[in-house]
Parts: sequence; structure tokens; C-alpha cells
Amino acid sequence: MAAAPNFLLPRVSALALRGLRLLARYHVAVLVLCWLGVQVVSWHVNHSPHAYGDSVHYLDYAHQIAEQGNFVKVHYTRYIGYPLFLSAFLKVGLGRTAMALGQYAVAGVATVALYRAVRRLGRGAWEPAFLATLLYIGWSDIQRFNAFLLTESLFTSLLLLSFWAVARVRTVGSGALALLVLLITVSVRPNGFVALVAAALALAVVVQQRGPRRLKWLVLGAALLLLPVAWTALNQLLLTFQLIKTYREGMIIFMYDGILMHPTGPLALPAPDATPVERLAYFILHNPRYFGQLAIWKLIFFMGFPKPYFSALHIFWQFMTLPLVYWLALRGLAYRFVARPMRVFLAAGFVVQAGIITLTIEDYDIRFSGPVLPYVFALATLGALPLWRRAQQWLEKSSHPSLIAEVSEGESR
Repeated sequence: MAAAPNFLLPRVSALALRGLRLLARYHVAVLVLCWLGVQVVSWHVNHSPHAYGDSVHYLDYAHQIAEQGNFVKVHYTRYIGYPLFLSAFLKVGLGRTAMALGQYAVAGVATVALYRAVRRLGRGAWEPAFLATLLYIGWSDIQRFNAFLLTESLFTSLLLLSFWAVARVRTVGSGALALLVLLITVSVRPNGFVALVAAALALAVVVQQRGPRRLKWLVLGAALLLLPVAWTALNQLLLTFQLIKTYREGMIIFMYDGILMHPTGPLALPAPDATPVERLAYFILHNPRYFGQLAIWKLIFFMGFPKPYFSALHIFWQFMTLPLVYWLALRGLAYRFVARPMRVFLAAGFVVQAGIITLTIEDYDIRFSGPVLPYVFALATLGALPLWRRAQQWLEKSSHPSLIAEVSEGESR
């Protein structure tokens, strides 16, 4: 009886190797079929094109731009890139179905961009590119964005296109393209600057690694000169957001009162005539413990994603996958095989978004975490590459040479 495992193991290993070789050959076709299947299901299950919540404001703004050429709409000017996208369809006489199809098309291009970017960082290895893209395609909470006439679909796609554009920067032309994609991303959502900040940090790493001392001082001076611009821009972005009100209410998840943080004593509140950034800074400095508790709870739901009202299966799936993904992402962050600037870019994109959530509020679904989650997928699958290689080597050692030759001969027929 003891001989049975010794007999089976070489054959199972040989079959596994054959499967991996077939997957290496046809993995792109597998991804294409998976993507098409998921989008068809998403279209029907989510009743695309689906107008929901702020959709009415985006559509109204798009009509305003297309018909009047008027770009002013108070709060929603911060999302101008998305109404501009919608208005392009209105200009040529197309409606909501075409808008949704446009989102699906851009999402398809972004999926290709994710695959190519990860493959570039993996120095041609197909495995991390395949796994990162498969995770992205299979994460239904992200893919359902495409069916809704909201900013999340286009924003997610642009974050992936930003990743691709930054990863391929080698010349002035490719740098200009990356900057253009990053600026377009900024225009779609108030937090669209996450990719731009991540790219700036990646550039700082490049300058620190390779730049002459004069260039380092030049970059530092430029950063200092941009601080007033950043201050003004941040004040404008926060102008219509009632952050102090949500702090006073103890709100952790937007429009959900099932979990609220109640202060143990009176809160120190800023002057109503202060700027938004000043009000925010005042509240944090004068209520550090209460603000810290709010921030931790928001971060827990942002990182863990499952909300109390999610289904048991949904919560189980995310608890089974996300810890492993985060662990592998940390491995990827430390993996020197991948260029340090791009590791910084991917990590910073996620961390900056997490920081924004601690300052603002978490959403009732994964609209805030979903767009940056593919950055974590990329780091995780790159971090898994050494483990993948070891598993392949173990399979090769476990397989009998004659069986490997038999498998190879079968593949060549």
C-alpha cells in the first residue's frame, strides 16, 4: 500500500506540468473568454445601463455640456471628466445604452493594460500577469461597476491605464502620455489624484536613485513651490463636503447608522468661517483620540471590505481571499526583482486612497476600495512569483523523467 503514493505522485506531477504548459500557451484566450463571460453576466444581472443615485446629476451635467457648452455645476464640477465622457455620446446622438457599452469597452482596454503592465514588471513572466488579470476579472464587486452610469467604472479603468502608462515611461513622449492619462484620471473623481501622487512618489524614487544632486534639489524646490497650489486645490475639493458633520455624528459608513462612534465628552469644533482644510486640521488636533477611533474603524472596513449587511457567502469569500492577497502584496512590495519605483507607485496608490477614507468616510459598498484593489492584485501576484517558480521546480523534480518526456511528446503531436 505504501507504494501507491510513490506511483501516483510522478504521474500527477507530470499531468500538472502538462496543464501548466497548456495554460502558458492558451492563458490569453482563457482571460478573454472569462472577461467576455463576466461582462455578459454583469450586463444582465445589473440591468445595464443602470442609472442609480448620482447618475441623474451626471446625466444632467452631460446634457448641460453637450447642449449648452456650460461646464459650471458647483459640486459636480469636481467630477467633470465623467460628464464629459457621457456628453461625447450625446453629441453624436447616442443614449444610455451606448454610454454603458462605452464603459465596457474602456474597461476591456484597461484589462489589457493591466495584463501588459504586470507582465512588464515581471520581466516577461506570464504567470503574475495572468493571475492579476484573472483576479481583477473575477472580482465581481469591481466588474459590476461597468453596468452603472456612475464614475467608478471609468475611474477604475483610468487607474489601470495610469498604471500601464507609468510602467512604460522611458522617453519624453511616453512620459507625456503618462502625464496626460494621470490628469484625465484626476478629472473623473475628487480623489482622482491618488494615481498622480503615486506617480510623483515613484518619480522621486527614480530621482533619488539615479539623479544628480542638482536635479534632486530642483525636484525638492518644485515640490515646495507646489504646496500652495495643493493647499488651494484641497480647499476647493473639500468645499462642499460636510466632513465635520459626519465626525460629530460618528458616521463610519456613509448613510448607515448601524455602526456609529459616540464621543465620550464634548468635542472641540472649529470656527465655521475657517477654510475646509483648517477646519479639518483643527478637529483632528483638538480631538485626536476620537478622530483616531473613527479613522481606525473606517480603515478596518476599507481594508476588510465586508460590511455587516453583506451576505454570509460574500463575507466568507472576502475573508478567505483578502488576507492572502495582502500578505502576498507585502511580499511583492519587498521583492527587489520588481523595479522599486513601480512598487512604490502601486503601494502608494492604495495607501493614499486608504488615507483619504480615514479623513472622509467609508462607502456602503466597495466603491472606494474597488478601484485601487487591482494595484494590490498586481503587487500580490508579483510577490507570488517566487512561490510559483518553486512549485514548478518541485513538480519537475517529482515527475519521472520518462513521464515528462511522454507529456512533452504528447504536446508536440
